Amino acid sequence: MKKSRDEILQLARDMVARAKSYTDDIEFSPMDATRTELAYLYQILEMAIDAGATTVNVPDTVGYSIPDEFGRLIEGVFQNVPNIGRAVVSIHCHNDLGLAVSNSLEAIRKGVRQVECTINGIGERAGNASLEEIVMAIKTRSDFF
Repeated sequence: MKKSRDEILQLARDMVARAKSYTDDIEFSPMDATRTELAYLYQILEMAIDAGATTVNVPDTVGYSIPDEFGRLIEGVFQNVPNIGRAVVSIHCHNDLGLAVSNSLEAIRKGVRQVECTINGIGERAGNASLEEIVMAIKTRSDFF
């Protein structure tokens, strides 16, 4: 994007505030959260919530993460974003390594309340997390989830 971190923070703050002028239900999603420096990710999520975001999404934009790593990322969001209790935490996993469903299930175990997924896993590149697999895992293993 050829912008500094501060410019990106200001742009994100302005866009959330603008969206807030049209509706009360705002979802903010930073690009490529799994490969972002964690302190910066926490900072931008906190700022988005302060600006009015009611849902914050943690995307695995290029399907890079593995379940244990993604679970730690989600734990870190809950532990290091001071105002995280004011927003729904969402995830959006791509399937480039074949782990979108596994990463989504691990994120559910760590406390996310929204999973963005698709029917049959259809999506760009290798696809996204498969809705029907996530639903069946949760239903079949309700003792675990």
